[in-house]
Amino acid sequence: MLPETFKHTIHGVHGENGDVWIRGLPDRLAGWEEKYGIKIGNFYPMTFHFVAEVTLYGGEEAVIKAGLPADKELINEKNALAVFGKGTGMIKLLEDHTDEGFLLLEKAVPGTILSDSMKDEKAVAAAAGVMEEIRADDWDSKHFPHLSDWFKGLERAEDIPERYIKKASVVVKELLSEMHHPTLLHGDLHQNNILSHHGVWKAIDPKGVIGEKEFETAVFCRNYLFDKHHPFAVLQNRLSLFEKAAGLNLDKMIRWGYCGAVLSACWCKEDHMPCADENLKLADLYEKLL
Repeated sequence: MLPETFKHTIHGVHGENGDVWIRGLPDRLAGWEEKYGIKIGNFYPMTFHFVAEVTLYGGEEAVIKAGLPADKELINEKNALAVFGKGTGMIKLLEDHTDEGFLLLEKAVPGTILSDSMKDEKAVAAAAGVMEEIRADDWDSKHFPHLSDWFKGLERAEDIPERYIKKASVVVKELLSEMHHPTLLHGDLHQNNILSHHGVWKAIDPKGVIGEKEFETAVFCRNYLFDKHHPFAVLQNRLSLFEKAAGLNLDKMIRWGYCGAVLSACWCKEDHMPCADENLKLADLYEKLL
């Protein structure tokens, strides 16, 4: 049985097309099992894609990730994995079946999530190490969106107070004009997307976006923040730790963090998800540091 929260999210993002895809997914999975000799096992937590354990035809344990036909995010992830796969910081792409709507991916073993294993000081150090390992020099060999494309989402904002949109639009314009050494970023490098694999930390689920490395910290700094007793102090500490561990520019991390929080709030509204208010609270914290 697919989780109801997953069905709700797919409907919110894709509407009737998502509902049709959900209804046809069991038959589609069974068809892939028969066609490719695979056996789909336990489900993983899902948000925007179906994700589950899978046993390949040769007995190897792996992961299947599936989305709607012509899913741009899945295709983009495939392209990002192809580039990042030349390094050591990312889980490998085993088979590309995006023409049918799925990928087969290396399975992290034991797969412990970074957020479950250590406090912020060590977690930031681990994340900074992964950031260094997944950097790519040949990203221009594939087509990836640019942060300027992502931030066009500010123009589609609905039900977001205008002051946030105005400020984020000004700040992001400044940041984009200052960006002289763009590179391919993971784009969603938070604590739940960094897993242990045979004694080292590996990233999963790359978005693949062209930007500057200071943007990469924004999602990590947001996660597991408002369950802390003093979120503002925790945010300041995380930024300081990234500055020291990864040699990142503190001012740019703060500005990208503010803009990223506002953009995330816009996306939450666009996808009918209840996360906009928390992202605006995060923007308020960053604004104190601007």
